[in-house]
Amino acid sequence: MNLEYFDHTPVSNIIEEYYELKFNEDSVPFESTVLPIGNTHITSLFYGKQKVVIGKTETPIENIVISGQFFRSYQFLISKASHSFGISFHPTALYKILNTDISKLYNKHLQLSDYNNDLYQLLNPIMNSPQSSETIVKNLNILFQNIDLNISKNTNEVDKAIEIIKNKEGLLNIQEILDQIKISQKTLENHFKKIVGLTPGKYTRLYRFVNLMRKYESQEVDLNDLIHKYDYYDRSHFTKDFKLFMRQSPKTYFKTNNTLLNEYLNNCLLYTSPSPRDRQKS
Repeated sequence: MNLEYFDHTPVSNIIEEYYELKFNEDSVPFESTVLPIGNTHITSLFYGKQKVVIGKTETPIENIVISGQFFRSYQFLISKASHSFGISFHPTALYKILNTDISKLYNKHLQLSDYNNDLYQLLNPIMNSPQSSETIVKNLNILFQNIDLNISKNTNEVDKAIEIIKNKEGLLNIQEILDQIKISQKTLENHFKKIVGLTPGKYTRLYRFVNLMRKYESQEVDLNDLIHKYDYYDRSHFTKDFKLFMRQSPKTYFKTNNTLLNEYLNNCLLYTSPSPRDRQKS
């Protein structure tokens, strides 16, 4: 397995990551748990066979797939040597591009051509081209630098809420966000869910857990210290959340080799991109 990331600096107000995932014949069949990180995604499969499994539902990754927000993990399976390229969007970016209710994508992987053919027509010539990933990234950066974005008071408020959540590593409650944004809880929840795809409570809870897992996988801090740092009352409280997000017990997970999960947790949050609000100020 090879996971590689590419420079998204020119469009960091929209893109969190560009990444390429390759599996050769020696590394398949392959299976890994995928822990959502609070972003929406678009994936283009160049060749091979990939699929995701949620409960008893199997969805093949074919052509160009758009993935909404997920609150719990799912399984990712590779049966043949494959090569895919993905885009991970800033939590509010897909709404700004499409101006549609992102919560309707919750827990779904859909063909982009079926979900939004206009966006598919923009991305298909780039993402399904025979060019190198570096060229694809260059062309995507040009596209996203020039794309029209739906930016409003609502998106600015949600961007600020996300910035607050990230700065606090998810260690806060909704009231602490409201104290800084000065809007009602109902307004924040409605706008946040429509623009991001999750409620602010779910997003905050997921962000806290992802940060804990990242620091555990990078071996920065002992697990018991992390449980305390991230405000879990005790180990049983942590185990309850772990089973919720990972669909398995910590004991089962820590006995399993989750190569892909380990790899992207060690990369996905190692940098701090400028927030959309900071980008607008510069």
